Amino acid sequence: MIGMMKTCTAIAALAALSQIPTALGSTESQRLMVDGAADPSPRLLSAFFGLDNGLPFVANRLCLGASGEDGMPVVLSQTVDPATLQPEDFRVVRQSGYSSTPMCVTLRPAFDPGETRTVLLIGEFGDATDDPPVHVQVVDDLMSDAANGEAANFRGAQTDVIALDAGPTLVWAEVVSREIWSQSGRGTSCPSDTQQVVRVTWTGGVRLPDGEEPGDTERGLYRVTLQHADGSTSNVSPASLAELGDNDNNHFLCLDTMLPATVVAFPAGHLVDPNGELNPNSHVAVFPQTR
Repeated sequence: MIGMMKTCTAIAALAALSQIPTALGSTESQRLMVDGAADPSPRLLSAFFGLDNGLPFVANRLCLGASGEDGMPVVLSQTVDPATLQPEDFRVVRQSGYSSTPMCVTLRPAFDPGETRTVLLIGEFGDATDDPPVHVQVVDDLMSDAANGEAANFRGAQTDVIALDAGPTLVWAEVVSREIWSQSGRGTSCPSDTQQVVRVTWTGGVRLPDGEEPGDTERGLYRVTLQHADGSTSNVSPASLAELGDNDNNHFLCLDTMLPATVVAFPAGHLVDPNGELNPNSHVAVFPQTR
């Protein structure tokens, strides 16, 4: 029965995706959503060359010596067991073929409950112009935290690197349990009358071009596709936007409906990554609540 429900959810997501303009493109998380029942293997959803020799001094709080190094957030298909996370788990391959190991890795700043699928790699990974990083591999045992059942090993997972001059995109979305979103966390919270929350994850941290956090304008730009009982769909903006102010790559979309959310979309040109690149159009399928 559980497998059938997941398959139906995936079909609903595909139907909803057909209503989104094709210019939005597809993402790895959508392919995982479609393949999920048959191919549950752990994956790297994205690796984003966010900063080239540009981590600020404050990054030393994350990793001693991080200031001035490269920063590369990597998003995984499942949340990570922190006890198994170490720099030697990852190998970054450059265009020249030269490879390197991060000097350190951290789940910060995305370490609230349910967020620990983004690993920040810090080190020297190449030059954006002369020898950019092109590939990330997991080369040692890195385990999921078994939040979705049996623990999975990411060893052998790999993905291409998103270039430095590419803007941030949505890479993951999931329904969050009330037990999680009703807690007071490091970021802002959804209103108490919220009925459903979808957490969206970007390939890297995002802000407005002036450095401020997204606000009501950006709330209105998010579009959530809802599935109705008769099979039809509708698109709405969240009633509120939360999980702000904690400097990570996650937002809470606070909805005033319990209709199943199947797709989240965001238009181009409104948010920037730490390198100042504007976001392109993107959308992701929404995974159902898993915890």
